[in-house]
Order: sequence, then C-alpha cells, then structure tokens
Amino acid sequence: MKKNSMRTISIILAMVFTILLGVLGDTQSFAADKVADHNITYWVKNALRHDERIGASKITVRSQEGIVTLSGKVKNLAAKRYAALEAKKINGVLSVINKIEVKPSYRRDMDITHDVRRRILNSAVIESQGIHVTCMDGKVTLSGKVATWSEAQEARLLASEVRGVKDVKNGLWAEHKGKRNDQEIKNDAVAAIESDVYLSWLPITVSVKDGIVTLEGSVGSAYERDRASSDLFWISHVKGVKNNLKVEWWENRGVRKKTPAPSDDALKKAVQNTLNRDSRVDKLDISIKASYGHVTLDGSVPYRYQKRVAGQDVRDVVGVGWVTNNLFVRADLREDWAIRDDVEFNLNTDYSLNGFDIGVKVKNAVVTLSGATHTWHEKLHAEDIASHVRGVKRVINTIKVDWERRYSDAALTKEVKSRLKWNWTTHPVYDKIGVTVKNGVAILDGEVDKWSERREAGHVALHTEGVWTVDNRLTVHGYDYPWEEWHTKGPYSYDPLYNPYDNYNYDSLWW
Repeated sequence: MKKNSMRTISIILAMVFTILLGVLGDTQSFAADKVADHNITYWVKNALRHDERIGASKITVRSQEGIVTLSGKVKNLAAKRYAALEAKKINGVLSVINKIEVKPSYRRDMDITHDVRRRILNSAVIESQGIHVTCMDGKVTLSGKVATWSEAQEARLLASEVRGVKDVKNGLWAEHKGKRNDQEIKNDAVAAIESDVYLSWLPITVSVKDGIVTLEGSVGSAYERDRASSDLFWISHVKGVKNNLKVEWWENRGVRKKTPAPSDDALKKAVQNTLNRDSRVDKLDISIKASYGHVTLDGSVPYRYQKRVAGQDVRDVVGVGWVTNNLFVRADLREDWAIRDDVEFNLNTDYSLNGFDIGVKVKNAVVTLSGATHTWHEKLHAEDIASHVRGVKRVINTIKVDWERRYSDAALTKEVKSRLKWNWTTHPVYDKIGVTVKNGVAILDGEVDKWSERREAGHVALHTEGVWTVDNRLTVHGYDYPWEEWHTKGPYSYDPLYNPYDNYNYDSLWW
C-alpha cells in the first residue's frame, strides 16, 4: 500500500511539474512574441514613408512599451489622420499619441470660412441648414444642429479638406427623429461588429443605456479598437460610444471561431441588415442578389455618395468576395453649369489638388474629369470630391496618373512581403501569401484564413511606394467560391477607397 501511495504521489508531482513547464513555456513564447520597441518604430516609419497620402519626411516616430508617439509636421490635416491610422495597424502597436502639427500654406481666416461654408452648401449629403462656421488662425469650428451623425461627419470631412485648415472642432449636435429603445440599438451594434470582416468573432461585449453604447473586451490592435467605434456611429439613434476595449498584444487570435461559408440566403440577409443599419444610405429602393459570395446591388439611391457608401458597406461584410454595384443615382435636378461650377470650386479649394490642371465637363448631370495627377490617391480623391456635389448622377474619371517607376519589380516584391509580415492583420498568414510584382502591378495569390486578411493584404500592397495597382487573387479558407471565374472578368483590382472617417477620435464624439 505504501509503495503504491508513493508511486501515486510521484505521478501526481510529475504531472504538476509538466504542467508548470508548459505554462512557463507558454509564458516564454508570449514574451518572445512581444514586439520590441525598436522594431515597432522601424516599421511604423516604413508604413508612413510608403503611404503617398502622408508625406512623412518630417514625421518623427517613437515607441515605448508599444505606445507610439508621432510628432513633426505635415502639410494638411488629412495627412495627420492617415499617419495615425496606418501606425495603428503595425504589429505590436497598442496605441498612438498623435502630436503631429499641421503646417499648411497661409490663408486668411475669412477665406477659409467662406470656402468651408460653400463646400457644405454644395454637399449632396448635408440637408440641414443650421451649420455655423468660424475660423481662427486656421482652426475651424463647426456648431449648430443637424439631422444625423453622418451629416455632422460629412461637414467635418469637408472642412478638413479645405486648403489652409489646421484643425477642425466639430461641435455639431445630431437630433434624431423618432425613438428607438436600447435593446434595438444593442441588436444592431452586436450585428454590426459580428459582420465586420475586421472584428467578427472577437471577444467584444456590447451594452446600451440611454442610447450610449459601451464596448468591453479586448482586441489585438489599436486599429481594431477604433474600427469598433466607427461601425457603431452609423447606427440610428446612437448618441455616443464608450470604448473600453483593451488592446492586448498577446490577444489569442484563436478566439475567432471558424465560420462556415454562408448560404446565398444568409449572405443576402447579412448584406440587407448591414445596409439597414447604416443611417447614411436610403435603402428603400435597393434590391440585393447573392450567389456564391457575389453580391449584386440593383435599384436607386438619391446621391452618388450613397452608391459608394453602399458598395463599401457590402464589401466589408464577412463572406462577400465580389460586389457588382448597379445602383442608379436619382439626383436632384440642377443645371449642368451649376454642377460644374461647384465641382471646380471644390477641386480648386482642396488641400491636395490645388495646382493640378483638372478639367471638368458636365452633361446631363454626368461629370467627366480629365487632366493628370501625381498619384492614384489624388485621382480617386478628385472623383470622390465630384461625387459629393449636389445633382451629380455619375462621374467619369479619365484623369491620368503620371506614375514614375523608381523601383525594380524584384525590390517591390520583397518590400510588399516585408510589410505584410509587420501588419497586425496579415502577420499570421504572411507566409501563405504569394507576392509577384510585374511592371508595378502587385499580384497576390494563395489562401488566407479570414476575410480581413484578404482585404488588408490588398491595402498593404497598394500603399507600398512604387506599386501602381493590385490584382488581389487571394482566396479565403473554407469558402468554396468561384474565385477564378471572377478574375476572368477583371482582373479584380483592389478598391483603394477607404472610409474617410476611419481615423476620427470616436471616443470624444457625443451627440
């Protein structure tokens, strides 16, 4: 009996020792996975340097315990926001302190005020008339009451795009019509997070009280934390968001459950619910078809801006691989000369397009843009500006990009591969992604685990200096979609139009 008892105790001790070794081993592997500050600093600098929207030559980057501080100077407010947005995507970054100063060319406050007011009046998105604009030393303040949060953010976006603006303080108040109870808002908030390709199946909990949404739990990157807030403000009657999500560098990516490929009916329902939640989109006349991940939008919307937003919403739904946007714009009737005058004014007062000779022609509310820009982003930004003007039904963008080849295809291939390794979203699967660059076109192939990885890989490649465009042939594990068939129709080039509101400080917004 004594020998048996001793043997049992020995076995138990051995098991405990083994478990302890395993725990210690896991702890050591966690420690080994923590990214060193000097690596974070290097790769944040790399990301900013490659992004054509930023102009990072005068930006300084410091990292301490994963907290990145950006300082220095940029020429416009958008560059400051893009710098923080891209820094938050780097593996190991827990948060970003943005101390960058905006130093635009000097303009008189009265001229800036006039330009902001007119661009707000030109907007197809803003219907509210009670927006007040003031400017002091290049810093714009917006005040008054608007009907929706999307109007408030559109006004802020338009103000930030005007030449000479250093900062925008948004004091607009959204007064929602009708009522919704907290449970209805919570249902929409939970569904919004679960359907987002970047956030699905993360350990995020949602509660709502008096229209204010509180988020608890943890995410793996500062970008995911901000995106969770941005998804919620488009939901009707949300008054504010308390974002208590913690960014944990050790966040176990395995918490994301494997989701089966949705049926056509399930995908159609998910897309419909996503559009229903977005207060920016008039969805009454939109019909949806879904077939093996291919979603087709038919029907009409009142503004071209809504057509673009609807397409963006659908692309971000888990399970959507391809979008055909056939929405027709039933814009308000305006004289062609009035539309042309407003488009030209907006282009001439824009922070990044002033100095480019962009031609504007309008016939039957269809705008045709011509001329040349230095970058792909500037070309698409010009199209975006035109699409926001009241009365515009369609924009034909014939602007040429004066692309200068400065890197060999081999060098670009290596650079894209390195950047995929250091991006938080693509880091786990960077070795599964094949990269080939031919004449400045980055071709991505292979299989990834999540839709967010496919989407972000395209973004990383596109914003690598020297890459002209992206052919994203990545497939997603578990989704038996006709990927090859889609590429015969394209090839599918990555859509670089990202949500312009992604980088606002949503924690400070209350309506």
